[in-house]
Amino acid sequence: MGEKSWVVDINEKLEHMNPSEESKLWEKRSIYIVPSCVKELNDKSYKPQVVSFGPYHHGEDHLMPMEEHKQRALLQFLKRCNKRLENFVKAMEEVAGALMEAYERLDERWTDRDRFLQLMILDGCFMLEILRTFHDPSKNVYAPNDPIFSTHGMLHMVPFIKRDMLMLENQLPLLVIDRLITVESGKSEKDNKNDIVRSAMELNEAGVQFKASKTTSLKDISFRCGVLRLPSIVVDDTTESMLLNLMAFERRHVGVGNHITSYVFFMDNIIDSSKDVALLTSKEIIQNMLGSDKAVAELFNQISKDITLDEKDPLDVVQRKVNKYCKKKWNMWRANLIHTYFRNPWAILSLVAAIFLLALTVTQSIYTVLQYYHDDNNSPSSPLTPPPIFPPSPAPPPF
Repeated sequence: MGEKSWVVDINEKLEHMNPSEESKLWEKRSIYIVPSCVKELNDKSYKPQVVSFGPYHHGEDHLMPMEEHKQRALLQFLKRCNKRLENFVKAMEEVAGALMEAYERLDERWTDRDRFLQLMILDGCFMLEILRTFHDPSKNVYAPNDPIFSTHGMLHMVPFIKRDMLMLENQLPLLVIDRLITVESGKSEKDNKNDIVRSAMELNEAGVQFKASKTTSLKDISFRCGVLRLPSIVVDDTTESMLLNLMAFERRHVGVGNHITSYVFFMDNIIDSSKDVALLTSKEIIQNMLGSDKAVAELFNQISKDITLDEKDPLDVVQRKVNKYCKKKWNMWRANLIHTYFRNPWAILSLVAAIFLLALTVTQSIYTVLQYYHDDNNSPSSPLTPPPIFPPSPAPPPF
């Protein structure tokens, strides 16, 4: 009986087997459990020491003392942003399925959605408070003798917390942080997307003009009055190797700066496809010696992986200026007008003719109205004609 049941069960699974659905399921997973055979090499390197993030290590005895501080961080987070907890719960409920699917395996106790979302919010708020306080200590609102968020805590505890944040099994889906920040800031997801730098084609459609800088220095990038100036660069077979080695040097040599890394990051943002490369080539910003616009796009997209940019970097300031410019509707309307009517002479002539005809129509209408009032005023029966002050003089006698 048991064997028949097993056969039926396997046959049912075989009928519903869908390779494409399985592929989608694997793609959703991003937080994994380290295999035992790997942990055997150095078990301690894969286990958090002071704090748990996510469900895999939650509740372990040596990590429980930090739970008290998570609660304090949650309260401080809610107080600072002046938002109700219900708002964050609602935002997480909308993506609960995606959050749970991000984990390779969940214990039965975490299949309870409410319990799982409570963990996501609590751990997410604690992580944000750690990062916020560490990034800008001047805005620290915690007590001076706080065991975690004080200067003393930043020196002696936060380094261990940051180490635990890097553990493969000790992760939160990025979507958790994204949702918390979205609700905290009061911005919609659409607003957040607007902060992303657009591609060159999208910038052009929004009214941004591209011009080559006066120098070839990769630092010579500026944005002013709707004009984005970029240095000219020759892209050939040696470009990829050269940029990669220069970026590696910037990473290793303290104090040399990160001008090359910033440039590559910026170019990756504005180059998404061969059309973007073609636009920059037409503006003499890129001299394509590879022959293929697609190859140039793939080059910048490939070498920019794992690059992050400091928010105080000059090019990040340029990006924010470009975003601000693109958000103004007038700039988009003006760009649309130019793209629609001023790209060829026939369109220009049509627009001029239309304006001329409109002016003639308005002039004719005004003239007709004025003529009407003039004739009406000169009419004898017009009530607007004033009566004569003196009687008319008699006609002279005939001779």
